[in-house]
Amino acid sequence: MAILTKDQKKSGHWYAMDGTPMHRIPKSSGNGDRDVTIKDARRMHLLPSVTSILKMLAAPGLETWRQNQVILAGLRCPKTPEESEEYYCKRVHAAAFEQVDEAADLGSKIHGALESVMAGDPYAPELAVYVNPVVAWKKQTGIVIVEREIRLVNAANGFAGTSDVMFRYGENGIGILDYKTKKTEPGKPVKAFEDQALQLAAYAATYWGVENLDRVLAANIFVSRTEPGRIEVIKHTNMLRHWQAFQLVAALWRYAKEYDPRQLA
Repeated sequence: MAILTKDQKKSGHWYAMDGTPMHRIPKSSGNGDRDVTIKDARRMHLLPSVTSILKMLAAPGLETWRQNQVILAGLRCPKTPEESEEYYCKRVHAAAFEQVDEAADLGSKIHGALESVMAGDPYAPELAVYVNPVVAWKKQTGIVIVEREIRLVNAANGFAGTSDVMFRYGENGIGILDYKTKKTEPGKPVKAFEDQALQLAAYAATYWGVENLDRVLAANIFVSRTEPGRIEVIKHTNMLRHWQAFQLVAALWRYAKEYDPRQLA
């Protein structure tokens, strides 16, 4: 299991008890809106998202990647004599993560297109190269979608979230899918992160019931942003173990935040 992160400043995503997303609220000045904070969540009796809880786990690989991006940006953007160190650091940091915004934008478009195609709705034709392999995989496996983009509330355990796909297969098979877009390299295998199995376990336990976790087929479908047409389907086993691990992380989240949304259920 990964060690804990030290930096937990980001507010994350929140949901009302009825499942309504509450990620942002109006500013008191009436001028625009802002992210919801833990203080707001306590006052408004909100539930943290599954992904917010999982941020309690460290991501060493991601942190190394971030540091490398900053170093590379520093090499591309040398400091000018008139710049202060503070300004230069901000400029390098901004340059380092410009590609992240671009990747996130493409990822959101692909995810939206997958939602549309699964609902039988039209989507941007230029995204077909990313979508078609997923559609072909669905047809090949014969899975039947039960619900899509479903908001799940687990008041008893104090969390909520939105799951991509719940499905059935065969006579009694049940399962859950989650789409992920990813930068890939030719010839290199795609690997799922540990927190992705925990995320699926939390959703599956809420939707299908803890008693059915031993027969849930859980999988991430990774859609490559950099190799259009490539997808990788990674299945997760032992979902009960992942659910138990998620509960431990959720307990640690409550301890660290000094907030127990279970008490509001």
